[in-house]
Amino acid sequence: MRTVGEILSEKRKSLNLSLEEVEKETKIRKKYLEAVEKNNFSQFAESTTAKGFIRNYAQFLGILPDNILAVFRRDFIENEKGQIIPRGMVESLVERKFYWTPKLTVISFVSLLIFFFVFFFLKQYLSFSSAPPLEISSPLEGQTFNEKVLVAGKTDKDATIKIDGTLITISENGNFSEEIVLPRGENVITVEAANRAGKKNIVNRKVKVE
Repeated sequence: MRTVGEILSEKRKSLNLSLEEVEKETKIRKKYLEAVEKNNFSQFAESTTAKGFIRNYAQFLGILPDNILAVFRRDFIENEKGQIIPRGMVESLVERKFYWTPKLTVISFVSLLIFFFVFFFLKQYLSFSSAPPLEISSPLEGQTFNEKVLVAGKTDKDATIKIDGTLITISENGNFSEEIVLPRGENVITVEAANRAGKKNIVNRKVKVE
């Protein structure tokens, strides 16, 4: 879309008129004519003056003033200080303004609740759909003991632990510790962690009892 300045400049040139000739006939100083053609309306103290020059210039060139002023209003606006600035700049600034409202508070609160509910149920789902974690800190693979063997580790606090098929208790943070008696020689200890959905995690450790 053509601007006010482009329309006036193109019309003047099509009539083979110089800015000096327009200045002489319209009594509008050349620097203001140049400002209008370049859409440099910061040269004008207020929009009324700029509109007056645009109207007179358009009439002289044979352009309907109302049409050219409509183009001007499309592209420019007057701010609170009376300065002429591009309309796009003002609209951009208006769009960037952000005001916190009660409606946004409610929306944010509801969104937060939904997030926590989804997070909670997702966590619950994952705890049921996957085997519980199982860390064995004792015994180490191939470790040697004298009769009693300490079996210790950590799992999920809601899981159950079995050592060689025997159910043992775990603490509130998921830690467990149990001493078992094994026959002399090489033995394999089986530690099993299971959740309420029946998902299991099994670790075998080979030890030697002297």
